[in-house]
Amino acid sequence: MGRKTVDLREMVKHVGVTGNFIKQDKARCTGCGSCVNICPMELWELRKNKAFLSGDFAEKCVECGSCWLVCESKAIEFNYPKGGTGVIWEYG
Repeated sequence: MGRKTVDLREMVKHVGVTGNFIKQDKARCTGCGSCVNICPMELWELRKNKAFLSGDFAEKCVECGSCWLVCESKAIEFNYPKGGTGVIWEYG
């Protein structure tokens, strides 16, 4: 029996203005692609051997912090959004 693919965007809603809770130091980025491979929302992409974060990440990110956890060059800084803002999991 096959597994059904779930769109995480259908499971969460975003509340308030989160600000920039993900920051990237492009000078430190080695272009390894770990952030691209692990992001469940596909918010990262590689261009010219550097990772780029989607401009609308704050609206689509599920705040898992995976990109920050796998970045061996420490080019990604992740902080949870300020209290009262961010993702609310409605299902699951």
